[in-house]
Amino acid sequence: MRDKTTTAESNTFSGEIPKKTIKFGGTAVGAIVFILIACAAVSIVNFYNYLGDQLFEERKAHLIEISEKVSEVVDTVIDSSWDKARSCSRIILRQEFQDETALLESLAEAADIIDGKETIVMAFDQDANFYTSDGNTGYWNDPSVFLPDKETEQEVLSSIPYQDDEATFMIFICRMSEPKILEESGKLISHVALAVNLDSLREVFTVSGFQDQCYTYIINQEGRRLYRHTFSRSFIDGYNILSSLEQYEFTRGGTIDDLKQYIAEGGSTALEFDYEGTGFFVASTDIRAEEWRVMLFVPTEVLGANTSDLMNRTIHSLLIIGLLAVTLISVTVYMVTASNSDKRLLRQQEQTNALLTKAAEEAQSANAAKSEFLSHMSHDIRTPINGVMGMTSIAMQNADDPERVLDCLKKIEGSSRHLLSLVNDVLDMSRIESGRVSISHELMDIRTVADHCTSIISSQLAGRNVEFISDFEDFRHPNLMGDELHLRQILLNILGNAAKFVKDGGKIIFRMKERAESDGKVIYHFEIEDTGIGMKPEFLPHIWDAFSQENGGNRTNYKGTGLGMAITKQFVDLMGGTIAVESEWNVGSRFTVELPFAIADEPVKAEEEEYKKVVLSGMRILLVEDNELNMEIAQYILENSGIEVKTAENGQIAVELFQKNAPGTFDAILMDVTMPVMDGLTATRVIRGLERTDAADIPIIAMTANAYEEDIKKARDAGMNLHLSKPINADDLLKELGAFKK
Repeated sequence: MRDKTTTAESNTFSGEIPKKTIKFGGTAVGAIVFILIACAAVSIVNFYNYLGDQLFEERKAHLIEISEKVSEVVDTVIDSSWDKARSCSRIILRQEFQDETALLESLAEAADIIDGKETIVMAFDQDANFYTSDGNTGYWNDPSVFLPDKETEQEVLSSIPYQDDEATFMIFICRMSEPKILEESGKLISHVALAVNLDSLREVFTVSGFQDQCYTYIINQEGRRLYRHTFSRSFIDGYNILSSLEQYEFTRGGTIDDLKQYIAEGGSTALEFDYEGTGFFVASTDIRAEEWRVMLFVPTEVLGANTSDLMNRTIHSLLIIGLLAVTLISVTVYMVTASNSDKRLLRQQEQTNALLTKAAEEAQSANAAKSEFLSHMSHDIRTPINGVMGMTSIAMQNADDPERVLDCLKKIEGSSRHLLSLVNDVLDMSRIESGRVSISHELMDIRTVADHCTSIISSQLAGRNVEFISDFEDFRHPNLMGDELHLRQILLNILGNAAKFVKDGGKIIFRMKERAESDGKVIYHFEIEDTGIGMKPEFLPHIWDAFSQENGGNRTNYKGTGLGMAITKQFVDLMGGTIAVESEWNVGSRFTVELPFAIADEPVKAEEEEYKKVVLSGMRILLVEDNELNMEIAQYILENSGIEVKTAENGQIAVELFQKNAPGTFDAILMDVTMPVMDGLTATRVIRGLERTDAADIPIIAMTANAYEEDIKKARDAGMNLHLSKPINADDLLKELGAFKK
């Protein structure tokens, strides 16, 4: 009571409530806040400009890449058209003509052979009269094209008199090696041409993915417009595109003079300019086959729709974070000047900064992972390529030393197989992520799988001091329904890693047993244990991530894509199983896989006896391949087995050879798929449609680098009997041919 009375009396005496003294006034706090806001604003403006520059470079690279792809397609169309024009010239040269009617019929037949649905085959006589595959004749408006001093092959852009005046044709004109005479009239046919309607190539020039707002032009070096393809609205309509662009302001990447210089000197570039109040990117790329240029125009907002949204969101987030930070700092400064007793706001600021730092690190992790993967792949792909090139050079310099050459060839083979495994891993992961991998349910024998995996790993360990133990229990149900190919890949991926990482003096244990059976299904347990280098605890959670590789200084000795375990995990998941790993650094690892299978009602049939080379002697094969190196390899394999080989460089030549030879001349046809003039699928359909006794029955085997399931289906649908994927395995090729030996 005494204390309370004293306090009350004191308050009454003073007449005021005591106040804390603030050392810094409101003016000082306001100045600090103003400085912080100004610094934040300057930082945001600078960051915005930096982002703008980075986004411009990203969009520029993206559009240049697309324009180069369009240029490649145009080059391909031009090269293909020249091949077709030359083929038509050869067809006309081989024939004799009584009158114009016979000539027109031959032109129509030539158009059918080259599948000329969108093209016209033309012939010209010495008086500049033309004859076409669609039955028209007339006088050509520019006879100077056919003068003797003109080049043997010419390409012109022109209209055709009887066609729509607005239609533009790309015409590939070949002077015949010798004129053909029309016997009735005495006229000399001197030139044959292929006319391609540019409107029929609209899909070639169409670039999708830009909301139908990518405008494609083809110009010459002076800027004259040769072709234009636009979408929803008209665009630059001038006769000279470069002159038309002079009226617009270029905002990034250079000026109109820079663009003209790039076009004159060649190469690819992209710039940004303002077109009637809208930002546009323009990209220019050379067309190799002609002195022309492809130009693409895309609105900036369309080209960078996602990145612009990201940029705006980033700026908004920075503004919000900046305002929050300024507010937080202002309150903190005020509270600190008012009282040094409360430090919670300072701790909160530190936590906020830590969260912002963590968020920035996470935002950069995806790009870092991609950059690291590309760096690794660049190193790992170049390493075996360097081995192949280096050993080839050594072998050529030591051609008189058989032992040295043999050693080089063995090393070249090892490097080639390693390079193929890297490419296969990347392709497998791409197909898995795109959802194009399906699991089959076919008859299989688990004992065959065990023997196959054991044999492969044993051969890999040959010559090494590594103990390989196979511990297989008796299988009560060896005949199963499942995907044998993917099961082998799962086991070989894990066993291959074990063989790679185990050191000499170590061991690998491969266990397999049947665990449970119910309702016509069985679960198989696979266990692979090794005494290799193992893995560190911090890496184990990432072992199934794509492109993940433990960075323990091992990349020099243990190379790969970092996709093997990711592919293995995906296959296990697709098959409805589970996979787990235990590992200790410098001790070893143990992988455990459990997979369910349906029990088969019938046993797997024993494989037939392997082919014998002597059985193939006397076979006659038509080999169709456009790549000289691939043809040389295949021809050597066949002829080394006693097979007679006739070669053809494309599908059209193959059809002609088949037609010229009597039925039964060839025992089989080995057909590449992707070839110029006529591809393998088309050639197969043509052969199957011929009216001769062996056309429907002769074995046609696809021998191609197109190795996916959809490619195999296309081959079978075209009428092929079998599909072999490149690189060709000699034993597999000869074994399959043995089945067709008469």
